[in-house]
Amino acid sequence: MKFLFILLSLGLAGCQTPAPATALPLPAKPAPEPRPVVTAPPTPVNPALEQKIRQQAQFIEALISQNDALTAKLITAAVTPPVSVVAAAAPEPALAPKPSPVPPLPEAVPTEPIVTPNADGIIDLAAVAANAQPGEAVNPFAVRAMPAEAVREVMLHVSGIMSGAVPCAVINDRLVQAGETVESLTVERIEPDTLWLRHAGRRLRLPVSEKPTRVRLPL
Repeated sequence: MKFLFILLSLGLAGCQTPAPATALPLPAKPAPEPRPVVTAPPTPVNPALEQKIRQQAQFIEALISQNDALTAKLITAAVTPPVSVVAAAAPEPALAPKPSPVPPLPEAVPTEPIVTPNADGIIDLAAVAANAQPGEAVNPFAVRAMPAEAVREVMLHVSGIMSGAVPCAVINDRLVQAGETVESLTVERIEPDTLWLRHAGRRLRLPVSEKPTRVRLPL
């Protein structure tokens, strides 16, 4: 019986609802104390710095004035109409002078025939003089037969020529100049490698050679 009474008491006690806990009030925070305001003392002004600031301000004002004046000039120049430039007329080209008439060329003078040694080293002036016709070209290499009694044969050997202010030639071991006579032939001109002779209106051309040249002259 006692055991049953204990169980019943426990059952009734467990079914009861516990009372809600009461919240305790929090302690109030104390209000912060006001801090004292500290005022900085005024900074003393430096007279030199103040004068420098004034000079800089004046310089800036002068720059602004110059800028305004320059802007006004640019606006005036843009508004001013451009001056028209009239190009000068180009001068007329000068007329080219007329070419002067070319004088007619002189008629060609027929060249004088030149006689040179043939393949055998012979110049036959006797045959040339006997057989040449007026206006006919002379063939210096042609060998023509002439009577022995009508011909005089001489030997001419041009062994050297010396050039200079007055050229000289060695012919038949003799030193000659222009204008001298050798075996009835006149020395006409002396060139570096050639001796020019003249006889009876004929010109003879004798080169410098190791062999002599046989010249047949008419009597």
